[in-house]
Amino acid sequence: MSARRRSGTPARTHRRGPAAVASQSAAAGTAWIALWAATALGALTVAAGADALRTPAPHDALDATLTTATELFAHNAIVALWPLALVAIGWPSLPVVRRLGDALVAAQLLGHGLLVGGALASHPAMWRYLPHLPAEWLALAIPTGSWATACTRPPGEPVHLGAAALLTLTALVAAALLETYLVPL
Repeated sequence: MSARRRSGTPARTHRRGPAAVASQSAAAGTAWIALWAATALGALTVAAGADALRTPAPHDALDATLTTATELFAHNAIVALWPLALVAIGWPSLPVVRRLGDALVAAQLLGHGLLVGGALASHPAMWRYLPHLPAEWLALAIPTGSWATACTRPPGEPVHLGAAALLTLTALVAAALLETYLVPL
């Protein structure tokens, strides 16, 4: 039996299967680029003289131990994974709450990017202390991509939360190990 639609009603354009995963990956890629753009904006803001946040000079404050890496991982997991939790409890299906979630997710990306960009502009040698930054930005971008994907799908349409969580956790492990054992370069 085929479904009929009213004249003038657009056909469903939501993706399923591999195309759905591709759209979730594309959304994560967009979020990753947005993080780097916010980082550049933070650097440009400080370079233009609007240094609102003073950052201390960089120094290696972390012990190169597995305990340090584990603590970094645990802290960063909470920071990175919360958008997936919002998707899991159904926030994207509630219009008012979805707008709040959009604002929170955007604020996380913008805040992290501006802060890091400003710190890099204030202390150019800080790049030596950030070999883990691409992995951390990826760990923030993947859940953001899942959030964005869930917000554009109809209720009940699956978002690949398990895969997103696994990829995020993998990026966080890499970031924690890099930050613990490679800083400073």
